[in-house]
Amino acid sequence: MITPSWTLAAALVAAAPSDMSPETDAPQVAAPTRRVALIVGANDGGPGRVRLRYAGSDAKAVARVLAEVGGIDRRDAIVLIDPDSAQLLDGFARAQRRVEQARAAGERVQFLFYYSGHADDRGLQLGSEQVDYPRLRGLIRGVPAQVHLGLLDSCSSGAFVRLKGGRMRPPLSTGDATIEGHAFLTSSSAEEAAQESDRIGGSFFTHYLVSGLRGAADVNRDRRVTLHEAYRFAFDETLAGTETTLGRAQHPVYDIQLVGTGDLVMTDLRETSALLEIHANLGGRVYIRDAQGRLAAELYKGVGAGGVSLALEPGPYTVVVDDGTGLYRASLEVRAGAKNELTRAALSPVAAEATTARGNEPPLDPSQYRVIPVAFGFVPPLTTNWIEKKRKVINRFGINLLLGRAAQIDGGEVSAGGNWTDERMRGVQLSAAANYVGGDVRGFQSTAGVNVVRGSVFGVQGAAGVNVVLGELRGLQAAAVVNVLGGHARGLQAVAAVNWARSVAGAQLGTINTAKEIRGAQLGIINVAGGKVRGAQVGLINYADEVDASVGLIGISRKHGVLVDVWTSDAAALNLGLKFRAKYTYTFLAAGLHPAGSGRGFMAGGGFGGHIPLGKRLYLDLDLGSYAVFPQFKVGTTSLLSSLRLLLGVQIGRRFAVWGGPTGNVHINFAGESTRIGYGYTVYRTPIAPFELRAWPGFAIGLQF
Repeated sequence: MITPSWTLAAALVAAAPSDMSPETDAPQVAAPTRRVALIVGANDGGPGRVRLRYAGSDAKAVARVLAEVGGIDRRDAIVLIDPDSAQLLDGFARAQRRVEQARAAGERVQFLFYYSGHADDRGLQLGSEQVDYPRLRGLIRGVPAQVHLGLLDSCSSGAFVRLKGGRMRPPLSTGDATIEGHAFLTSSSAEEAAQESDRIGGSFFTHYLVSGLRGAADVNRDRRVTLHEAYRFAFDETLAGTETTLGRAQHPVYDIQLVGTGDLVMTDLRETSALLEIHANLGGRVYIRDAQGRLAAELYKGVGAGGVSLALEPGPYTVVVDDGTGLYRASLEVRAGAKNELTRAALSPVAAEATTARGNEPPLDPSQYRVIPVAFGFVPPLTTNWIEKKRKVINRFGINLLLGRAAQIDGGEVSAGGNWTDERMRGVQLSAAANYVGGDVRGFQSTAGVNVVRGSVFGVQGAAGVNVVLGELRGLQAAAVVNVLGGHARGLQAVAAVNWARSVAGAQLGTINTAKEIRGAQLGIINVAGGKVRGAQVGLINYADEVDASVGLIGISRKHGVLVDVWTSDAAALNLGLKFRAKYTYTFLAAGLHPAGSGRGFMAGGGFGGHIPLGKRLYLDLDLGSYAVFPQFKVGTTSLLSSLRLLLGVQIGRRFAVWGGPTGNVHINFAGESTRIGYGYTVYRTPIAPFELRAWPGFAIGLQF
């Protein structure tokens, strides 16, 4: 793959005849221009909003196509997944620095901002935080580029362009375009919802925009996709794809204020080394999936409309063509530097798969299914379901001794041994040994042994042994030994031993909890998160890539690391501690030594604190520590020190800081002896047999490494 430079195409429209056709006259190419992009995908819309599934993958798809054929250097593409408002501002700041560097080097610069996620008619929704549209527009225009492109794929995003007079419009017409100014394109009007689809694995607007940029929108077949072509294609396909959805038709909106003539070239297919040519003799809707099953491109092509070129990464692909009379499939390898052509001869017919509309009951096709209301069985084939030899069986209720099997359960099923359901189970499924469901479970599933669900669970799954769900969880998964979840959980995983999940929005409660992403809490003895924890880990040992709050003996965050503190205080002349930082909390282990005088001795202990950032370099720490104290180095002495510290810190380097502040100290000697700790001045002392209590104000000054 060759990464081209971004270019600004300038067609001399004013000098051309008024009936000049974009199909026959290619725009002239101006001097190379650098592009910088800030690309954001935000699945989390905060409390009360359903978590999106594909906003992050939408952002990555846009980044891929811009890097492959949009001429953007990967170093100039800033991609943020589920950022908060501070991280978004940092992304704009990074983009501004890169643009300023390019301008200083004499380059022309185009800045592109893309967002996929939740929004309303006031602004973008980043978790529980909102960035209003006037502020967003100011951030985009604040990047000192000659051209600003804004692409918003979110609900009510049309309100963004409405601020400047943009409104719902039909597809863009060709004509004058930009050399300077802005172009803001949104996926829906101010009153509409932006929709995503499991079928395409993304949002409608972004999916069709990416397909268009890969070449599906190249109307004039010059192997360059302009802004007008890309938007026209995305508008038409988004409208067609959403006309019959539950969310109803979605109308993209635009606001363009550009100076100059011609049109922006968004992608240039001539400079890629891997092209798939769809032959002119093919017609119908074309679906192209990569080796991972992702829908790489989708388009409708008319027969005899000429060939279509698509820029793809080299590798294996599967193509399905629906020409209106049947489905046809081909497997092919797209090679760099070779002629990759898809012709009708390469396609083979395939049978259509029966599907179910989301939220609806599937039709009971008499040729495929038979309903047997009540089933009795010992073990297959000794079961009443085996009276049906040709069709799949749906049971309303089943009673089985050793093993029962049906295609679907719509009601309930009990077994002294196991239950086997090939497709879906809705209702209650109980067994002594095992339950297996090949599809989704909606209801309650329980066993003393093992539950296995290849689809998703919407309800409760309980086992004295093991629960396994390969899909998602909406509800409760509870087991004595192990819970395994291959997808996302929205609810609670509770176990006596081990929880494992891909991601959780809710909580994990168990001895050992592990997940990649957590939005909520992990509560256990050992908690492990491979990614971010937006919430808290509470346990003896906690580990995460990044965590908001960690409560326990040892908490390790890869982002914040383990810090070393060296300090002096009124309680001990020399102190050494290990600080386990999270974003807003920390735990610490420490030991102190006072070598001489009446207050000599040593102590060891730990504590918990909160970290409050006050700016880029200043922060405030508030913590409470508890220490076993051995005055006069008498190891057998029973003595306890509690210290409350309020510390102001100055961050000088990434890990180096200077800090200090007042402390409040309480020392209890359970032996009842009159003792002194360090060189602190006692302001309160009370002997209460059989122990002595002392209290005093103090200080702590130290360094952090």
